[in-house]
Amino acid sequence: MQERAQNTGAAKRFAAMVATNALGAFNENFFKEAAMLVAIAAGKSYLQGYSTMIFAFPFLLFAAPAGWLADRFPKRRVIIGVKLFEVMAMSTGAYGLYTGNWTLIFIMASLMATQGVIFSPAINGSIPELFPDGYVVKANAIMTVAVLSAILAGVAGAGFALGRKEAVWSGGPQGRTLVMFIAIGVTIAGFLFSVGVPGFPAAAPRKKFPWRGPAATLAELYRFRKDRLLAIAVATDVFVYVLGSLQIQVINQLGLWQLRAGETLTGLMVVAQLVGFGIGGFVSSLFARGAGWHRALSPGAGLMALSMGLIPATSGLAPLQRLYAFLALFIAAGAGGGMLLVACRSFIQVRATAAERGTVLAAANFAIFGGIMLSGPLANLMNKHILPTTSYGAMGTVALFASGFLYVLLKNPAR
Repeated sequence: MQERAQNTGAAKRFAAMVATNALGAFNENFFKEAAMLVAIAAGKSYLQGYSTMIFAFPFLLFAAPAGWLADRFPKRRVIIGVKLFEVMAMSTGAYGLYTGNWTLIFIMASLMATQGVIFSPAINGSIPELFPDGYVVKANAIMTVAVLSAILAGVAGAGFALGRKEAVWSGGPQGRTLVMFIAIGVTIAGFLFSVGVPGFPAAAPRKKFPWRGPAATLAELYRFRKDRLLAIAVATDVFVYVLGSLQIQVINQLGLWQLRAGETLTGLMVVAQLVGFGIGGFVSSLFARGAGWHRALSPGAGLMALSMGLIPATSGLAPLQRLYAFLALFIAAGAGGGMLLVACRSFIQVRATAAERGTVLAAANFAIFGGIMLSGPLANLMNKHILPTTSYGAMGTVALFASGFLYVLLKNPAR
C-alpha cells in the first residue's frame, strides 16, 4: 500500500514536470514559428537565421552558471524562478510581434533563451532524481512525446492563428492579437504548474561558482574525451539538434517560397516531422535501454538519411502527390531523429553523477546550441543559393555518413 502511494506521488510530480516543460515548449515554438512566418511573409526570410543565432547565444554564455545552479540549489526552486521570469519575457515578445517591433521580438528571444539555458539542466536533471535508472529512458520517452506534441500544437497553431486576417482590437490584425494573448496565457499556466514539480535537496550545496564562464564549459566538454561513450552520446545529440534546426528553417522556405503552399500547409509539414519525432522517441524507449542504449543510433541516422535523401526525387510527382510524399518523408525523418535523441539524452542523464549532472547537461546544451548558432547563417546561405529540396538531399548525405560512422564507433561499445 505504501509503495503504491509512493508510485502515485511520483506520477503526480512527474505529471507536473511534464506539463511545465510541455507548456514552455508550446509557447516557445508557437511564438517562434509565428515570428518566422511573419518575417517570410514580409520578405524578411533572412531574419530566421539571425533569430536562431540570437536564441543560441545565451546557451553559450550562461551554460556554466546554469549547470552550477542545477547542482548547487534544489532544482525545483530553479525551475519555479525561471518560469516566473518567462512570464515577463514572453509578454515583451508577444507585444513586439503584435506591433511588428522586431527589436522587442529579438529582446524576447534572448530573454527566453536565457531562461531556457537555466531551465533545461534543472528539469532534465530532475528525472534521474525522481526515478530509478531503469525507468529513465521510459520517462524521457514520455517527456519527449508530451513536449513534441506541445511543439506540434505550437507550430501548427501559429499558422492557423496568423491565418485570421481581420482587424480587431486597436486596429491590429486578428492573427497577431491571438498570438499575443495565447502566448501570455500559456506562459502563466506554465508557471502555475511549475509549483507542483518535485523537490529534492541540492546535489552539491558547496559547489563553487564557475567564474570562468564559457571557458569552464569548454573545459568540461574537453573532459568528456575520457569517457568515450559519453562523448559519442553528446556528439550525436549535437548532430540531431543541428540537423533539426536546419530542417525547420528549410521547411519554411520550402512551403512558402518553393511550393507556394501557404502558412497553414507549411505549418503542417513541420508538424509531420514533429509527429515522427515523437514516434521515434517511443520506439527508442522499447529497445535502447541500459547497456543497449546505442542500438537506436545508427538505424536512426540511417532513417534520416533515407527520408531526406528521397525528397529531391519527388520533383516529378503531381502537386497533391508531392505534398503527401513530403508529409510521409518528414514523418520518417523525424522518427529517425527521435530515436537518436531519446537514447542519447537518457544515457547522458544516467552517466553523469548526481553532483555533476547539471553541469554535464549544461555543457551538452552548450555544444548543441553552438551548433545551432552556426545553423542560422548556414540555413540563410542554403536558402539563398539552392532550392530547399536540394538542401534536403545534402542533409540526407550528411546523415548517411553519420549513420555509417556511428555503426563503426559502436560496433564494440565496450571498447
